[in-house]
Amino acid sequence: MDLLQETPALLKLTNTDKKRENTAYLNVSGSLDLHHIWLTGKSQKEKGSELSQHTAGKILKISCHLYNVNQKDTLENRKKLLLLYTSYGLAPSIQIFNSTYSGIFYFRIKLKTLNAVHLYLLYVQLDIAPIEEWFVRFTMHHGLNMFATEGTLLDIFREPLLQWHLGKPMHSAEINALIPDVINITVSKCPCANDVAVIALICNDTVHGIYLGVTYSGFISRETEWFNTTDSLCSLLDNDCAGLSLVNIILTNNHLIILTTLGLFISQDLRYPTGRILNFTKPSFCGFERDDYFRANVWYNVQCLANKESYEVDYISLSFNKDKTLSQVSTCFYSNDPYTEWYSCLPHRFHGGKTLSRRVVAFLIDYQQNTGISLITVQNKAVVSVYKITDHKLNKQTKFPVFWFPDPKFLPFGMFFHPGSHFLYVYGSQVWFSDDGGNTFMLLITLENEIIIKTNMCVYSHSIAFVTDKGSIFFAKAGLERYAKLTTSAHIFNLYYDHLGSLNRISLNESVSDSLEINLLDVITLVQEDDIGFDGPLSPQYITEQQMVFFEHIPLNGKSRNIQKSRFYGLHKGKVLQYRPIGSATIVNVFHHEYPPQYLSSVVVDVLESFPFDTEDRSPFIDNSLRILKVSGTTRVKLQFVSKYYGDLTEATTSGLTAFKSSDIEKTVVIPGFSSFLIVEVLDTLNALADATMPERVPFNKTFPPDMWFVYDFGTKNGRKWKIIVDTCRYWVRELDNLPLNAIKYLDLTQTFNFGFRVTPVDTDKVSSHTAVWATQYGEEMSSPQWLKRICNVFALGKTSIAVVLTKASLVCGVSTIVLTLKSGCSYSKSMHYISPVSISAQSWLHGDPKDLYDFKLLKQLPVNYRPPSKLGIAVPLTDNFYNADPSKPRMRDYFAGSKNSGAYKQCANKSTRAECNCDDNKKLSFFVAFSDCKEKALRMKYPVTRLPIHFRVDSENGYTPLASPFFVTVTEVNHRTNWEVAGTNETPSMLKTRAYLADKLNNTLYNPEALALNIHGSELFHFRVATIPGVSFCNLLDEFQIYVDDAPLAFPGQYLVSTITAVLVGGIIFVAFMMQMYEINIWKKVKSKVRKKNKVSVSDTSATVASTSSHTSK
Repeated sequence: MDLLQETPALLKLTNTDKKRENTAYLNVSGSLDLHHIWLTGKSQKEKGSELSQHTAGKILKISCHLYNVNQKDTLENRKKLLLLYTSYGLAPSIQIFNSTYSGIFYFRIKLKTLNAVHLYLLYVQLDIAPIEEWFVRFTMHHGLNMFATEGTLLDIFREPLLQWHLGKPMHSAEINALIPDVINITVSKCPCANDVAVIALICNDTVHGIYLGVTYSGFISRETEWFNTTDSLCSLLDNDCAGLSLVNIILTNNHLIILTTLGLFISQDLRYPTGRILNFTKPSFCGFERDDYFRANVWYNVQCLANKESYEVDYISLSFNKDKTLSQVSTCFYSNDPYTEWYSCLPHRFHGGKTLSRRVVAFLIDYQQNTGISLITVQNKAVVSVYKITDHKLNKQTKFPVFWFPDPKFLPFGMFFHPGSHFLYVYGSQVWFSDDGGNTFMLLITLENEIIIKTNMCVYSHSIAFVTDKGSIFFAKAGLERYAKLTTSAHIFNLYYDHLGSLNRISLNESVSDSLEINLLDVITLVQEDDIGFDGPLSPQYITEQQMVFFEHIPLNGKSRNIQKSRFYGLHKGKVLQYRPIGSATIVNVFHHEYPPQYLSSVVVDVLESFPFDTEDRSPFIDNSLRILKVSGTTRVKLQFVSKYYGDLTEATTSGLTAFKSSDIEKTVVIPGFSSFLIVEVLDTLNALADATMPERVPFNKTFPPDMWFVYDFGTKNGRKWKIIVDTCRYWVRELDNLPLNAIKYLDLTQTFNFGFRVTPVDTDKVSSHTAVWATQYGEEMSSPQWLKRICNVFALGKTSIAVVLTKASLVCGVSTIVLTLKSGCSYSKSMHYISPVSISAQSWLHGDPKDLYDFKLLKQLPVNYRPPSKLGIAVPLTDNFYNADPSKPRMRDYFAGSKNSGAYKQCANKSTRAECNCDDNKKLSFFVAFSDCKEKALRMKYPVTRLPIHFRVDSENGYTPLASPFFVTVTEVNHRTNWEVAGTNETPSMLKTRAYLADKLNNTLYNPEALALNIHGSELFHFRVATIPGVSFCNLLDEFQIYVDDAPLAFPGQYLVSTITAVLVGGIIFVAFMMQMYEINIWKKVKSKVRKKNKVSVSDTSATVASTSSHTSK
């Protein structure tokens, strides 16, 4: 399969089958026939084991084996397992994909063996540029997700950062000497390949300098290279580097950005390596001192520009988070690549034009809406303002009304966009989330005495990690309004998501070869094991059979008795309240309130599994009738037992009644249709005090028989039987088109894109009623989100994202968010192709001599250094294009001055032989004029060529379609030959109107590609180019084809001369015959008489000669 690149690469594999039962799993081994491909993987038997191969070739050959981890690994056991699975028709599959491509390849099944998969390499590109890292997924049959193993494939010879030395190389001993003085670690990933990252050390005041490390394997292979970049930066400071320390580091698509205490430094373009140490430039910001830079920060909205469009560009910003002084132009600056011109991002005054203290905390560019978003503090209040950007400058008017965060205690620290999406997060002492580009926000996290200072995102799994100043780590999913706390670490560390979405905690360790300790955080295990319940009684209240409300009561005993603050908060949203032994419900909302009395908060839950009632063994009193009485002077009510046979008009009796006990405190009495009651005090054996969950729904003085009320125990007096944990994943999401979770789709003009997916409930039949799918496009909620349809009707280039969010999905679900990026532009895989009237294989083009049924040769071997004729004749070629070029041989038909002064080689320029022209098979097969030097053969047709049908098709990732209206085309001959014409086309009214409209703008005639036909009146090679007109597509669709016309008559004027002479001769003969007949001239008689007369003269002369000879003889 034509997929990968003929360049060095790195393949990393990790097992992702979390539900494996230790039976069997895939082991991918390989004949990886690429230069320096590394195959690394972790197995059940030996974690950290590595398999590396260094081979060379043009084919990526992958072999797959299946073996049991509980058995000895032998060839016989492998064959038995293989036979077991293949007998069911199952075979391993490989899916290779990135954001713009997805391909699935299967191992061919043979008896007891699997044929290796060969991936042939076609896209050979040697330029250094941002490239997207490939994902590789191995499964036992695609779609079943059995024994799943995932990996990544990276072209390390094209990745820009890996081509440089960032400074003077450092040994691990030098890094170990710095560890005691390191106060922080920061990591920045490559936007397109997250396994490529830069790690930087932030040291205290006793150590000055910039120390960076680079990895290409996500820090797994222990190959981190360390560099001392101090000298490179000091050279820009006149070697005055006192106090030089790192503040932050950002890796963009083309540049490395380093913020230090002495200024901002920007690297040279990483795409153009020089073989030397990386150089930097330093933009000048007047009026700022070392302390200002120490509090400053640099911001970057991460985007991958692997398939860069003309309108896409990186922006960075620098905010000083201080009030502007008279000596400073601004306290916030932003610039776009190559970062030579800087603009102020200090927003214009609002709030009635008053002079207020404004500090820009962070500034980001929204690439999709082309806006600048400022996070500002105005008189200690946090504000977000959004401004449209025109020609890289902020407009004075805001795009949306300014958003003021309602909580005055909110301390903002920064903000970020989740990569590739329109989800905007503002973080600090709280986390706020926006899905409409900063117009509105929703509260996600509220922290006590902590501030979030670090974030890390994964574009593959749409996971987000937050780190506080006290080392707490929180986990969230993009688009979900829920989160979980993972763990707390007291050490100096930083979080890092690799390209596969594995969350790693990176810290320093002197005993490791590269001085880095990498700990993989098992997010699913940490989330599921964390019980965030609390010691306090809950009181359930039914709304419907499938929905309940749990009220949090003030603690009645233990250490928590004096707590008067709610312990239900945003962290509990989306979690599951689980009861032992059975019963569970999903928390869908959290409310804080002061009413009803004694209840601090409540949560609304969707019931997944019904909660059990207390039985007579646990609560014997449930066999009594119950009466609700009012207690004067208090908000509480009295629960009183009465006999089963008690009537409304008689006194209560105690015969046969089961009494209240102290162990019944914190139990809840539930009466369907009325308020529930939490027992808070036992007065005597027949009476108890309780707090009502719904005071307006208390049935005072009404008696309920035993079968009309029941009891729940969600208290803590008898031991807490409930806990709050993250739910298991109850959905299975399948993308119907095998798209990745971060797919990019290109929409051409009038093109339609349909996206479908399926959400299937798992493990329960009740989930389907709770399944909620939410699709947004910058705050616009879409209908029928399971089938999305988008049509490109705009003529402006740009991009937007659509997010599909399973709002009730668990945090442990592999798929909870799908983000599609739609670009109005030309897909890199979209192209136009000529459909040849004769089907000829590539092998026949290169090495064969194919013929048709009539033994007519279909291909013409072009002469060496051939050039087509001109209008001056066959012997006077004037074109600059050579075909089948060979610089070592003379130029063909190079007789006249015009021919000698024209003609130029392309592939063979400045070469001495054809072998040096590097004409590979692809160039020999190409019809484009750019590769004419390599073209050896052309399609042959016999003269005359009349009404030759011309057909084209448009290929894209979605298949191919015939080229038709409104993709109108122009037809030109690249060698300026004129003896041809368009013989026919479908002249529709729209085509005629478009032709008239573009008559002054196009130099060529416009045609409809439908029913297009050509007449060719000349001979030898014709090279045509057919291109679509501007305005019908974002793509420059064109293709070329060549036709060699053979067996043609004599060229002009030979044919006309022969015809004329023949006509004159025939006419003269006829005229002479006519004149002879008219004048009765018998030319034959005259000819005969002349012949006879001549014969008589000859006979007499002969007789005289004989007589004379005889006389002489006799004498």
